Amino acid sequence: MKSSTVPADESAIARPKYYEMDGALIANANRAWLLAFLTIPIALIAIGFAVFVRLQPPTVIRIGPNGDTSVVGKPAKGSMTDLATGGTDEFLDEAFVKRFLTSYLNYSPTDVDDHWASSLNMMTRNLRAYTLKALGDDNTRGKIDDGQIQSVFHLRQIESVAGEPLTYLVYGVKDVHHLSNGTETTDHFVNEYRVRLIADKRSDVNPDGLWIAEYSERPIDGERRDRILNAPDAVLENEKAQNKGGQ
Repeated sequence: MKSSTVPADESAIARPKYYEMDGALIANANRAWLLAFLTIPIALIAIGFAVFVRLQPPTVIRIGPNGDTSVVGKPAKGSMTDLATGGTDEFLDEAFVKRFLTSYLNYSPTDVDDHWASSLNMMTRNLRAYTLKALGDDNTRGKIDDGQIQSVFHLRQIESVAGEPLTYLVYGVKDVHHLSNGTETTDHFVNEYRVRLIADKRSDVNPDGLWIAEYSERPIDGERRDRILNAPDAVLENEKAQNKGGQ
């Protein structure tokens, strides 16, 4: 009996074992699924970071009785971070107030522009704008030239306001010399000056780390006026004490 034979498919014989007709498509699909599964933990990590940031406690700033500020949970007073912020030394704060008043209230027609420029640059922007507008509306600069006005300020006393950080009350006498019809007259203004500071980061522009945030003055009458008017100048007394101590 003759056996029958079936001709072999040469292309089928050339194929390797376990050959898949759509192998490339299946491989690409598997790769896409792998990438999709990898994005899941990345998304969960991103969500975790977002939740962590949202759950962080707010920054709490503690203001001490002397106006010193510190951030709760941050390095305490005396550290390098604390030294980079103004308003942490009562002596320096008072010296800043004295320097401002000395520049702002001592002037003559020849140097008033320099004195006021220096003192205005010590103010915050909003206080500076308000002060400039008030000076312009009152024509203060013109009156100084017309009356040849010269102001001399004598500081009598400075004290901090209890319960109000970086706020000071200054008592002093302002002697104002001016000409009227060819005659020189002198007026003595005994005032209480209220100055509030605000602390800022120390920088090249503001090495003190302080700004004048509020300034006002009001006259003092009665026996208290006479007492302040006749009191010795606090600045001169301090200079005398320092000179004696240095000898």
